[in-house]
Amino acid sequence: MIKQPAYVLHSRPYRETSAMVDLFTPEYGLIRCIARGIKKQTSKGHGLQPFLAYEIFFHGDGDLKNLDRYESCELPLLLKGDALFSGFYVNEVILRALRSEADIEAETLFDSYVAVLNTLNASERDDQVHLEQVLRIFELTLLEHMGQSYEWAMDFRTGDYVESDQYYGFFVEQGMGSVSEIYARKNPKSAFIGEDLIALANQDLSSSSTRKMAKRLLRLALRPIIGYKPIQARELIKQFREIGS
Repeated sequence: MIKQPAYVLHSRPYRETSAMVDLFTPEYGLIRCIARGIKKQTSKGHGLQPFLAYEIFFHGDGDLKNLDRYESCELPLLLKGDALFSGFYVNEVILRALRSEADIEAETLFDSYVAVLNTLNASERDDQVHLEQVLRIFELTLLEHMGQSYEWAMDFRTGDYVESDQYYGFFVEQGMGSVSEIYARKNPKSAFIGEDLIALANQDLSSSSTRKMAKRLLRLALRPIIGYKPIQARELIKQFREIGS
């Protein structure tokens, strides 16, 4: 039996009284477990839930493990509004990225995930800028974990550092390459100014311009990893804001 810290990313019913649960752990990355009899525990208020740290005990050699026992390690986070949907976004992105990489160590990514959750909890106090910064740093960590880190401040064609006033395009598995100003005007969503790329390379997201650019750029960089289907959490955020407007 193996013991691990873990967070619930997703769960769905399995047979009459059980559930199939996707759990994120530091030493094994994504693991999928059968939680037998979980519905009885849920009816008593002891079910597995997202955004709550657990200590789990499981066994199994195949892709599908058996969850033997679990214990919560803290009080659940009471996330609301954008913080809640951001949590769903991070869970969905991890699940999509790691689904083909089960049982692979992910300690750095796990630490980044915990940092995101702590910030989501703090965002209840209106720290939206910090939340955006942590989300982007998490996405950078995920890219690195998946072997897709990039030299954001270097032109892959020439090997030269980017120029602050020059425009660049993103090329999958290669990086940033210079593009003309005409191209940038015709394709504003696919062109990135060097000044913001230099800031991103230094993980300096203090500027609103850099944060907006990073959101566009990292979305492109993550597509080959998480797939091209729309992120469900983004659609939920849109619907939530439309209802509240």
